[in-house]
Amino acid sequence: MSNAAASSSISPNAVLKGWHQPLSRLLNRRFRPVQRKLTGRIYAGNGEPVIVLPAFGKGPESTARLREILTDAGFAAYDWGMGVNTGPRSLGMSRYLRRLEEQIIDVFETGQRSVTLLGWGLSGIYAREVAKRASPLVRQVITLGSPFNTAADPRHECAMLRPLHGAHSRIDPAVWQRLRERPPVPCTSIYSVGDDVIPWEMCVETESPTSENIEIPAVAHLRLARHPKVLEVVSHRLSQPEGDWQPFRA
Repeated sequence: MSNAAASSSISPNAVLKGWHQPLSRLLNRRFRPVQRKLTGRIYAGNGEPVIVLPAFGKGPESTARLREILTDAGFAAYDWGMGVNTGPRSLGMSRYLRRLEEQIIDVFETGQRSVTLLGWGLSGIYAREVAKRASPLVRQVITLGSPFNTAADPRHECAMLRPLHGAHSRIDPAVWQRLRERPPVPCTSIYSVGDDVIPWEMCVETESPTSENIEIPAVAHLRLARHPKVLEVVSHRLSQPEGDWQPFRA
């Protein structure tokens, strides 16, 4: 059979059918549906994994509702697997982060997809620090009222950072400097000027093409994870195509 005869035997419908799946995948990748609720928007996911770390002094129950909402929206939301957040204590920061790193490896191996870390308060610092160690497995870091900007607290007065001191009365200056260094993955810091636990200035860093600060007005620290606007921002961050991080636009 000649090439001309072979090509003429291919129907237009067959050609269109061959293009349908690639085009469908592309469109689904770029445009995610939005669930419109009375309390705000929730962007839909496609199984993107996220590990949710609780605020200091809180455990899995404090993030259960947030994880349930994200799961219902189509994301794969995981508890951090380390019980109540009491800080590193005698374990030390390095070994503490190693335990968290093991959780990231487990979640990554489950879905073979890079993992988003969502840290609330002090645990946002753990998320940022472990992302520096395990960046190939971490897609992005989202923090809720996390005091990583130690430059805004030159006298080291933030009580929330005291659990990091361990057996020492003060954190080593080198560690203090490292805490404000951004991890090599996209970062979103969500904060509120109305935060009654964390000085909001400590939650803000210099923005870059892969980092941003988003203010949620007049929200207490322990209500951040339930605020409708926070849920909208978090689900938007999670629903973005991997490798195509963009700043949030309402």
